[in-house]
Amino acid sequence: MRLKDKVSLITGSTKGIGREIALGFAREGAHVIVNGRNLEKARLVAKEAEALGVRSIAVGADVSLAQGVKTMVDESIQQFGRIDILVNNAGVNPFILEAEKISEEGWDQVIDTNLKGVFLCCQAAGKKMIQQGGGKIINIASAAGILGEQGFLPYCVSKSGVMMLTRILSYEWSKYHITVNAVAPGFVAGGMNTPILNKEVLVSGLTQKVPIKRLGTPQEIV
Repeated sequence: MRLKDKVSLITGSTKGIGREIALGFAREGAHVIVNGRNLEKARLVAKEAEALGVRSIAVGADVSLAQGVKTMVDESIQQFGRIDILVNNAGVNPFILEAEKISEEGWDQVIDTNLKGVFLCCQAAGKKMIQQGGGKIINIASAAGILGEQGFLPYCVSKSGVMMLTRILSYEWSKYHITVNAVAPGFVAGGMNTPILNKEVLVSGLTQKVPIKRLGTPQEIV
């Protein structure tokens, strides 16, 4: 069990990639803090993790709100005493629109969750990791932040920002024995992408860009 007794906080872990990461960590012996805006769904995943023989709690929080993030991190510390691993997975991709049709509200929704939320979580958990002498942060970025994709402007911008945020934090926090890395998956079926799967032309185009000619699965990201 490679993560035995490590304490992990995974944001956006009620479904999709986040859920699979939470359960994958639990299988490796890590205690798991499950996060989502829907507390009941988070509790269901926490029960699944506990069934694997580890401690797990559910914390409801919107990562785009600083106070919610602070409360989530504080509760994690109160329950477990430390945070060894933070996985920033929470994200949204609520619409497919060309740039001229995107509202300010829509832009803010994506940037606030996908980029500001990652910063807020890194900052709040990072302060605790500095105090405890180290930790590991994994940010879930996206190939869309590297390659770009028409119709997904704010999402692509947010994920590109996550990669630069990761790079800077890895420099700044190495002296505190905190490693900060990013994973940039391609298009993954399930989770927040489920509503897109019925758009056959779009999915076909995305699939053609993948060497194995199929979409990824959440389990493969773990």
